[in-house]
Amino acid sequence: MGTWDRIRAALRREKADIDEALAEFEVKANASLDRRERELRATPEERLAMEQERAAENDAEIEAIRRRIEGGGT
Repeated sequence: MGTWDRIRAALRREKADIDEALAEFEVKANASLDRRERELRATPEERLAMEQERAAENDAEIEAIRRRIEGGGT
């Protein structure tokens, strides 16, 4: 295998990695935009429910961190 063949193979791998990363980014960006559009169209009751759900998710994350801290210290 020549030098150019190795370079082309490496560039193809890099392109595949970049394409995969861009696809993941696009999915996440679309999901974020969809969520934001739902929030903008939501009624006040729906917005309150969304905020309560977010608060519960944040509480769960904080609780998981607290457990790791307390478990890691013993």
